[in-house]
Amino acid sequence: MNRNPEAPIEISDGSSESASEGDGDSLNQLKSDLLRCLDKIQTTGHVAVSKQHDAFINPGLMIADTLIPLPLVPRDAETIRNASRQAPFGKGDETVVDTSVRNTWELDHTQFTVANPAWKVYLASLLEDAARNLAMSEVRAEPYKLLLYEEGSFFKRHKDSEKVPGMVGTLVICLPSKHEGGSVHLSHIGKKYVFETDKTSAFGLTSLSWFSDVTHEIKPLTSGYRLVLTYNIIHTGHRQISASIVGKQSERLRSVLLKWQSNLPFREKLVYVLEHKYTKSSLKLSNLKGRDRAICKSLYEVGLSCGFTIFLGRMTRTESEDYDGYLDEDNNFTELEDIITCDGLAVCNSIDLEEDDILGSDLWDRDPDSEDEGEFTGNESMPPTLRYHDTVGSPWTCLYF
Repeated sequence: MNRNPEAPIEISDGSSESASEGDGDSLNQLKSDLLRCLDKIQTTGHVAVSKQHDAFINPGLMIADTLIPLPLVPRDAETIRNASRQAPFGKGDETVVDTSVRNTWELDHTQFTVANPAWKVYLASLLEDAARNLAMSEVRAEPYKLLLYEEGSFFKRHKDSEKVPGMVGTLVICLPSKHEGGSVHLSHIGKKYVFETDKTSAFGLTSLSWFSDVTHEIKPLTSGYRLVLTYNIIHTGHRQISASIVGKQSERLRSVLLKWQSNLPFREKLVYVLEHKYTKSSLKLSNLKGRDRAICKSLYEVGLSCGFTIFLGRMTRTESEDYDGYLDEDNNFTELEDIITCDGLAVCNSIDLEEDDILGSDLWDRDPDSEDEGEFTGNESMPPTLRYHDTVGSPWTCLYF
């Protein structure tokens, strides 16, 4: 596939071109812009995620050789409070305590112990889930604090500082402890999230994670106690990502799609070839792997806000050779089959694709995925039929199935 993901995105409006030539040039520019934009996507559009867990491992929390049972009860909350200090926060180059900005109790990770050996494996599963949803890779979780929120506890808008080299995010684990209020409000470049931990707090566990450069606020707890383990998410590889990268990816894609709408409103669809191939039964957004999932999720979320519908499908290119071994262009065609929504709902069995519908070039400059040997007729055999199979993501401006 001939792609250049490092090239800058430059979107031309083509307003000085003639109608017929302008449409063709605008389409080529659109395809080039969209291809570059999608090729650059490495991560999903989420900068923060939350998940509730009914089944979980008890960490075996110990403070000063005292085991803290879960769910947390007021007596044990007092034990934690008595061992804790008022949580500080960063203000410029200083670390200060000001209960008008932050009113929470904390223990450093050296002041408590997680005694259950099974917690290490369970923590790894929580980190893996968070990393997958934030499209992080090569990360580890480093213990940081134990936080206790009581009635009236809060933390005003702030960002997490880079506490250690390589820190890219925060993993928060709310342990079972009945409380009300204390919702977590997060924002970054126009994206806003509100996560609530109180609904299942009596007996459930909630995990939350976000990139370090996401602004967030903890609203006041109105009753009960919230007990939280926090971990720094440390990137261990070479390529780091952040919420800013996610935001820029989304804005680039939104800009390209809006240009499509304004400059080429009658261009119904384009298709983008994914890295992996998927069976008909496995084809839906939640089953996509790696960058495929990141690309299609970004297309889905940004496209939806711009008035586009995103489909998945399996593309088959069929090519036939003539008797001299050259491609017979009259018998070459491309079909999009098993077209579904991102949720896996069937839309259409098959439609024909034109070359202009497909992003990229030299897509079939490779060995075929399947081949039909030509039949023998008289003294000669018929030329073989070559087929190339790919899975694609496809934004549509309108439906004509």
